[in-house]
Order: sequence, then C-alpha cells, then structure tokens
Amino acid sequence: MQENISSTDRAIYSSMDIEKRREIVRDIRIYHPRVQKGLDIIRTCHQSLSSATGLQCAIIEGQSGVGKSELISAYLRENSQIIYVGDSTKRTILHAEIFSPANITSFMEDLLGQLGDYNPSSGTRGNKNTRLVNLIRDCGVELIILDEFQHFKNQKNKSVNYEVADYFKSIINLTKVPVVLFGYEKEAYDVVKENNQLQSRFTIRYNLHPFGLENEERIHEFRTLLYQIDQQLPFVESSNLADPEFYNRLFDVTNGVLRALMKLIGQAAEIAMEKEHLKITFEDFKEALILHNCIGNGLNPFVA
Repeated sequence: MQENISSTDRAIYSSMDIEKRREIVRDIRIYHPRVQKGLDIIRTCHQSLSSATGLQCAIIEGQSGVGKSELISAYLRENSQIIYVGDSTKRTILHAEIFSPANITSFMEDLLGQLGDYNPSSGTRGNKNTRLVNLIRDCGVELIILDEFQHFKNQKNKSVNYEVADYFKSIINLTKVPVVLFGYEKEAYDVVKENNQLQSRFTIRYNLHPFGLENEERIHEFRTLLYQIDQQLPFVESSNLADPEFYNRLFDVTNGVLRALMKLIGQAAEIAMEKEHLKITFEDFKEALILHNCIGNGLNPFVA
C-alpha cells in the first residue's frame, strides 16, 4: 500500500465541524480500475460517431449493488450538459430508467418527459414516436443511457417483451445515436441476445463484478479500493482499512459488493465522529453492523 497522507494534512479534521465531515463522507468518490474501464466504454460509445468504427453501442451489467448507478452518475457528472438557447434546450446525454413492467407507451412517455416534452402522455403512439425522434435530434442528444434494461424482460415468466425491444431497436436506427444499456447480470443481455438486430448493435459487453479475494491480484485490487476510501475519510488518523485485520473482515461481511461496503463504512464513520474518535475503530464497525444487520450472513466478525 502507498503511504498515508501526512498527519499535518489530516490535522484540519480536528477543528472541522461534524456536518462538514459528514458531507465529506457522503461525497467520497472511488475510481477503481473496473469503474475506469466502464467509463472508458461509455466514452467510446459517446465518441463513436466521429470514429472510424461508426455507431457503437454497449451493455454494462452486474448484480445489484456493484456500482452500476454510481458509474452512470460519474459519467453524467463529467459529460452531461444542458444548454438553453432561446426557447430550445440542448441536452448532450439522455438518461432514463426503465420501469417494470416495461411497455412501449410508458417507455416513450418517460423519454419524452426527460427531453422536456410539455405533455408526454398526449397523442397517439405514432405521434409520440414522431415527437420523441424529433426531440432527440432537436435537443442534440449525443448519447442515450438506459438503466434497468432487464425490465424489458417479463419478471414473472422471464419472457422478453419483443414489442418494446423492437421499438427500442427502431429508435436507434432512426436517430443514429449511440446507446449504453445498464442492467442486472445476464437478464439484461438476454433481451439483447434474443433480438438479432439488437445483438448486432450491442457488440460491447462488460460485467462489473464484485470485488474478490481469489488471488493476489484481486486482493491487491480490494485493498487498493479500501486505501482510496481511507484517504478520503475525514479523521485525524488513518483507519488502516487496507490492513489484513480490516480488509478480510470487510470482505467477509460485504462479499465485495460496493454498495454494502460503502454503507457499512459510512455508518462506522458516523459512529466514530459522534464519539469523537480519531479514526474508525473495530468497535465502530461492530456497532455499524449491529445496526445494519441485514448486511452479510448475520455474523459479526468485528465482535472480539
């Protein structure tokens, strides 16, 4: 592990009020290599129309809590622009979440609403489709990001809603805008796989796996993540989260799932700040896990 930031740099936290320190914890940003690869894939699609390959689309999948939503947010923070020109609005990225059960009408109305249509529910299906295609063009949309794409699959009988999938394919063909899909592991790709024309469009597939401890490389990756988090925690002393006594326990509890890990560390940080600890301690993690007792398998590895 790299050396910790100096005690001089950390000394500022001794006089910082707790609300500011809470804000720092909430705003922790982690860009580990797999998140960076995801960002690179989105950027490749975004810039594809000006590349030698032409229009590129991708699907990014993973189990719940691995960081898909955080990946979307990170890319939107860096690249999304909304520009108001007179009575018109320019929007570089169209981002929407697909709700279950998905149908053509709700899908169109949600995208129309995202693009500022005054009455998304008005008009026939054909009229809504025309307005949507025109708005995507008129707003200067350069990239479409759709989350929860597995909702194009019926969750009761696991069949793909071909009507919605075919309509989505036609939107890509009509607008020539690159698309990045996000969804639950395997289920989201099933929608693409069962539609030949969609499959030919989505030739980039990336799985955002949880962290693991299967080998030295994976251990190093997880410890590096914990080190990066530790460096951003607003405490006078380093909590040494990447040390063996901590990282093994944190993995045992969270199975390497980022959302669970950040929730546990955030709660432990809150407890440590309220108790005016100089760093997060074993006791703080023990109390955090007692509160969040649905994380992990019910055992508390921080109990002595």
